[in-house]
Amino acid sequence: MDSSSYLLVVARRPGTATGGPPDPSSFAQILEHVAGMRHVHFTGNPKGALELDDQAYGSSWVRTAWEALLALRDFADAAMEGGAHGDFRTWCEHAPRGAHTISPRKIVRRESKTVKANPCWRRQRTFPVPEYVHPSRRLFMGAHLRIGSGNTVAPRLHYFDGACARHGVFIGYIGPRSRAFS
Repeated sequence: MDSSSYLLVVARRPGTATGGPPDPSSFAQILEHVAGMRHVHFTGNPKGALELDDQAYGSSWVRTAWEALLALRDFADAAMEGGAHGDFRTWCEHAPRGAHTISPRKIVRRESKTVKANPCWRRQRTFPVPEYVHPSRRLFMGAHLRIGSGNTVAPRLHYFDGACARHGVFIGYIGPRSRAFS
């Protein structure tokens, strides 16, 4: 590989394109990286995310989750500057050139009426947020990303982007679907 090819490959890697840290290789590292994002806030319990590191599909899930977080970061940054119109899914469908996105098929905007109406299921999707986002310090986060599917774990990332223009995106949960919602 000549030096120009090497530079092209490096420039395409999300973590190294701006001289930042290398891409995370575990959910533990993802949580560390999120802590450094200005407008993306993880407010949940890290236990579920850390449990994913022990799963067989972990590396592909880490990559998918990291790509989703980069897209959430770009969306939140643009929203704070007045440059994002609509919700996160709309961003991924119509993002400006060069912005990180994920497949809109991985994004679920809201839970079903059945989930919302069932008190137990609703409670399982209610996560902590700062008081300035909601006075109760808890918020139902029906919007979520499908990090993985096809097995019993089926990891999810639940988020709230309704306060994005003022406060950024809040992630209330990263972890196995079966653990959080069984």
